[in-house]
Amino acid sequence: MIQNTWLEMALYPGCIQGFFLSYLLWQKKHTNREAIRFFIALLLTLSILMLLRVVYQPAFFKKFAEIILLPDVILFLTGPFIYLFTRALLRLEPLRGARLYLHFLPAIVHVLVVNSFLGLHLKGFLHYLDMRQVLLSFNLIEAAAMLSLGVYTGLAMRTYLQYREAFYQKYSAPFVGRFLRSFFITCFVLLAFWLAGFVVKIVRGKPDYAVYTLFWVLTVVAIYFLAYKIWSTPAILDLPVLQDDAETNADDDPVPESELSALTQFMETEKPYLNADIRIGELADALQMPKHQLSRIINQGFGQNFFDFVNGYRIRAFIDARNGPRLRHLNTLELAYMSGFNSKSAFNRAFRKETGRNPREYFTQPAG
Repeated sequence: MIQNTWLEMALYPGCIQGFFLSYLLWQKKHTNREAIRFFIALLLTLSILMLLRVVYQPAFFKKFAEIILLPDVILFLTGPFIYLFTRALLRLEPLRGARLYLHFLPAIVHVLVVNSFLGLHLKGFLHYLDMRQVLLSFNLIEAAAMLSLGVYTGLAMRTYLQYREAFYQKYSAPFVGRFLRSFFITCFVLLAFWLAGFVVKIVRGKPDYAVYTLFWVLTVVAIYFLAYKIWSTPAILDLPVLQDDAETNADDDPVPESELSALTQFMETEKPYLNADIRIGELADALQMPKHQLSRIINQGFGQNFFDFVNGYRIRAFIDARNGPRLRHLNTLELAYMSGFNSKSAFNRAFRKETGRNPREYFTQPAG
């Protein structure tokens, strides 16, 4: 372990922050609890290990050297927790039993075998390895940790990209989880920084863990930033399961014409689509019906998902405004905002999905 007064000063608020973020996220009821559990597990692990580092006493670890590497178990837990959190956040099928526990096997091996074996050598109880071989073992652990974090971050980012692509194919609404991409890229940049420091250390042949320590401080900062983004973006915990609506509703009875007419009349008279933040639960409350019933009417009765159904009304409102004389002084983006869109990209995707053309083509070229 590295003794550093400035590091210890940073760990005090960092430890408290981790427990505080865990509490904030746990308070989010009726949401994606599995994703919350995995992320809180990561936060608590980081916080507890920071707490151990804060109360670190050289005399204690000299007496109990067999547990000196125990805090390094975080090396083999961060990657799996990030990956499992990403899977749960994006509503993938949960891993159960052996498929779940397999991801924690490297951490278990580190705690039960590597940690004890090397610790007992440092304490002088075992003599199979000389100090040079012990240092080599430390380097191998560090290399394995980099590989583990890199692989799991790559798996998490691939899962995110696949979900995002499927989301945009199904919905024209903006994807609220775009900040995840920045988090994954940050992790890869930090990994490259760690790898560079590791290579320099190997070339020099001297044990120097300054880069390693800085890497983990910055990684904790990135994870805490992600926690705050999740806490401040409730919609990220309410992402849909991306499955075929036709499959979901294959056995449903036909939607009564009266329900279709009632919804259509409400949309045309009350214009709830002009609210850029309207969600299916709010629309269901306004119609005084359960959310699942409204979802069934939209999916089966109109053959659309909620976002495309609402955006269809927004696009028609935009076209009417664009063709009318009263609002001709407004530009395209201003009219899009007036019609209920909250971004240019969401408007362009919805317009092309609804009409098959972009706005310029639609208004300048005759329909083919």
